[in-house]
Amino acid sequence: MGISPKHAIAMGDGANDLLMMGVAGLSVAYHAKPKVREQAMVSIQEGGLDRLLEVVKPTPSAALGR
Repeated sequence: MGISPKHAIAMGDGANDLLMMGVAGLSVAYHAKPKVREQAMVSIQEGGLDRLLEVVKPTPSAALGR
């Protein structure tokens, strides 16, 4: 896609994902092991992948620049 890793979201659940998550702009632990949850910026422990939308969807005040 020609974008920097810092403009990407990396989602993982195990230690094999930590390198990828370490270079991403947003790292998300998804139903992850404790070590991954500790190092991720965001942790999702319940629900489906659509829970990520709660993290990246702007709030009305953010959309207005407040």
